[in-house]
Amino acid sequence: MHAAYLKSSAGFFAILELDNNRQLAESLGLDLSLQDNVEILEEISRQLLTLSKEVTGVIFDPIYTFPLLSEKAKNVGALLRLEQDRENLPDSMPLLFPNFSLEEISNNYALAKLELNYHPNEAKVIEKKQLLSEIREYSKILNIDFLLKLKIYDPNQFALDKDEKAATKDFSFENDQLVAIQELRSLSDILVIQNPSDPLAMATIASELDIPCLVMSDEQDSYETLKEKFRMAMENGAKGYCFGQVLWQEIGSFRGENQSLDLDGISKYISTTVRDRLMELNRIASESLAV
Repeated sequence: MHAAYLKSSAGFFAILELDNNRQLAESLGLDLSLQDNVEILEEISRQLLTLSKEVTGVIFDPIYTFPLLSEKAKNVGALLRLEQDRENLPDSMPLLFPNFSLEEISNNYALAKLELNYHPNEAKVIEKKQLLSEIREYSKILNIDFLLKLKIYDPNQFALDKDEKAATKDFSFENDQLVAIQELRSLSDILVIQNPSDPLAMATIASELDIPCLVMSDEQDSYETLKEKFRMAMENGAKGYCFGQVLWQEIGSFRGENQSLDLDGISKYISTTVRDRLMELNRIASESLAV
């Protein structure tokens, strides 16, 4: 499967994240050690998957949403995550699923996805580049493309002592992100980045790349904030989005009188508010590319 498989007829990528199940469970107040809670999560994930009609690709995880793979809309691409959905310090290596390989992804006619915390001056630069190189090379052998979701972090926050901090450079998100992109641009087929702070930064990044560059959301973004950031990114070289939780950030507020989840209310919320948000983002993307 190739990146073009995820592109809309208008030329943009619209990717829906259904692989952050721990985050979704937390927002719903679900304990996934309880089977009935797992069943509730699956039902809500199934409701979210109905939105696949509005996007060009969906990211699944190998545990909770993988069984729903066949329920996505036809002609919508599938991606499968390689990293485990768990808390992981940014300065450590991503933890991959031990029993889920690139061969499994290929066998399911999907693309590979990895989320990576990275900084050009961190201690594990060599190891992380080697991991990306291995994934990229094996993906080529299997004839599947690879999406990298790149998150830049401040390594100074993890320095062990004053001397180590003194030896590191001051953190500059904009500059460090550009350097990281320059270092890693040949190691994926699609790159998803944190939204740059201004139009010039986005345009500079786009000019550095010969692969599609998509944007992700910041955890603190409201939908309205995200929408305007996305518009700026699209007008300055981005080719689409890779969004999830930010689209349904109010989902945990639907409760009955006894504080149990209002599943009917959630279903209506997904089919109206969340769907409308996706349609609005798609309209922004189409209008930006048409200019």
